Amino acid sequence: MRISRSIRHHALALALVGAFAAGGTFAQNIVLEMPSWQATEPGTSDWWRALIAEFEAQNPGVTIEFTHEPFASYNQTMVTRFAGGNPPDILHLPAANFMVYATEGWLAPLDDRLAGIADVMDVWSPVQSVCEYEGQTLCVVVLGYGYVLGWNQAAFEAAGLAGPPTTSEELIEVAKILTVDTTGDGAIDQYGFVFPTVTHAGVETTATSFLFEYDPDGHWVNEAGELNRDAITFAWTQLRRLIADGSVPLGLDNNGKRQFWVEGRAAMMLEGPWIQGNINSAADGIREGLQVAATPFDGTVYGGASNVLAVPADIDPDRQELAWKFIELFTSEEWQSKYASVAGQPPARAGVLDDAFLAANPNMQRFVAEANVATDFIPPGMAANYTRFRDLVVEATLAAVVQEQDIDAVLNQLERDIARLR
Repeated sequence: MRISRSIRHHALALALVGAFAAGGTFAQNIVLEMPSWQATEPGTSDWWRALIAEFEAQNPGVTIEFTHEPFASYNQTMVTRFAGGNPPDILHLPAANFMVYATEGWLAPLDDRLAGIADVMDVWSPVQSVCEYEGQTLCVVVLGYGYVLGWNQAAFEAAGLAGPPTTSEELIEVAKILTVDTTGDGAIDQYGFVFPTVTHAGVETTATSFLFEYDPDGHWVNEAGELNRDAITFAWTQLRRLIADGSVPLGLDNNGKRQFWVEGRAAMMLEGPWIQGNINSAADGIREGLQVAATPFDGTVYGGASNVLAVPADIDPDRQELAWKFIELFTSEEWQSKYASVAGQPPARAGVLDDAFLAANPNMQRFVAEANVATDFIPPGMAANYTRFRDLVVEATLAAVVQEQDIDAVLNQLERDIARLR
């Protein structure tokens, strides 16, 4: 049974009295809740747990309850908790959902607190602006990213291919070559390319990546809410061709996609910098061949802000202070550097990776480079309703690509649906 917010506040007050009596250290244990969809992710979860352990060591008597919530239902779970007056103490949030919490007034402003950290925002991720709402900073970006192509060098060499594709046309041709029955039993053992083909946010990610090749300066819609019909048609057509060639396994979500690539059952996939955790988790004999390259499009790079940290507005001020101390530790040079060395992710704080580290970690060089040039995944005018917009795009993409419905008809329906969001 979940403890009510009022009871938790009372318990905190008693704990603080005990802390005062003990001369400033916490005499009773205070538990801060921090749910996350990353609590089981390879590499990233290791870094979170190490950061939490350091915070707890610096704050005796305080522990962080770091629990896993599935990504698919994460936002709805958090919205339900906030609406019910029972938010977590430390809010880890997908950046795409930030505006939901900002417009409801659920997040505490951080500007005064950030001002106390010497120049940290001057060297922070260029996508930190996603945390601003009505002139206030309400969160801190954890990860700014650009997508990369994961490719299996061993599979390429076995097929006599020199290296990864650089355009979607090359991708389609290479994927066809790499789709093979390696055992001769009549079943495909290795697919050339893999992307989600069931309802999942990764469907939108994949389609947008292809769209950006056709129109590097455009998006799904423009400022007026008009569909970018030619670019969308191009993206859907290219994805249809991959499926028609038999180069893509059907029925997988994003986790299945990653599993196919890590196990050597798919030669290529698009992924964010968290792909490093997948590479590290691969079995001996496969891991050595898993490489990253620039996405195979001569347009722009899909990316933006992945996830953020925030402090709920409606919690006890003392809990807010502890939540902020955790975020402050997160922004430090030491833990930003470890975000690269432990989690394998490009740090939000610039200048924390030295030349020796980058030379020894070429994948990190690629992650940083792509993050610096990526185009934000949220289209113009869609920030407040992005989650619903993404759901509409996923539904339309599956209809056009997997179900092979008439593209013009699907576009017309998508246009009507998007108009209702504005």
